[in-house]
Amino acid sequence: MRHILKQGLIMLSAAMTAMAANGQPDAREMAEASLNKLSAADAIAVNISIADEAVLHDGFKVRAYREGEVLLSREAGFVFSRSGAIVDQKIAFDGENVFGIGKNLQVFATAEMPNDTSVDSAMDALTEKMGSYLPGRDLFYDDAAAGIFDGVTSGQYLGLMPVNGKSCHYTAFRSGDVDWHLWVGETDGLPCKYMITSRWISGQPEFEMTFSGWNLTPEINSDSFTLEKPDGYTEVTLEAMQPQPQ
Repeated sequence: MRHILKQGLIMLSAAMTAMAANGQPDAREMAEASLNKLSAADAIAVNISIADEAVLHDGFKVRAYREGEVLLSREAGFVFSRSGAIVDQKIAFDGENVFGIGKNLQVFATAEMPNDTSVDSAMDALTEKMGSYLPGRDLFYDDAAAGIFDGVTSGQYLGLMPVNGKSCHYTAFRSGDVDWHLWVGETDGLPCKYMITSRWISGQPEFEMTFSGWNLTPEINSDSFTLEKPDGYTEVTLEAMQPQPQ
């Protein structure tokens, strides 16, 4: 196994050296152009698949898999959904209120937001103050490229690679405490996959998110981002509906 791994690393290193010598595309320009496509869109809809790693106390690494959707309007709000064995949630903002539905726990939450709260500010408030999880939100901010490249010290273009049957440009970047990777569609220039490696956490866990079915002109209506309390659900705070560590 070690011999095979060593061979693979040697081959990857040689390929990277050859690509650099051949004047391959600029990694940062390519990633920024992809993120700027999302920022320029008034609305976004996309299907997501998530692989989220955790490192247990004995060093054993496990992955949780979830699937979901993101629907976002720069002016009106958003819905992030994710569904897996442990968590089945929707988190939304309709321009005035934030909402949460937890199907596994059968709970519902809502809270009023201050007047003139922007979509970006609502995402920040939900994640930083209310403990909510909005998968891949880094890519959905109004100026995603500026935020995600803040602190980046280096980047590399690693060639074309297949992601879910699509040919995608592979770009990789390093910042102070994480490495992050963005695969960009060869034909549409939109993200195929996004991965973060937390280098300074024991075991270096990874977060990986793949995308499919991008729609930059989705239909948005008056109730796209308003969630109603299902019958029989218990009303709780947004903080209380988040999974608690065991």
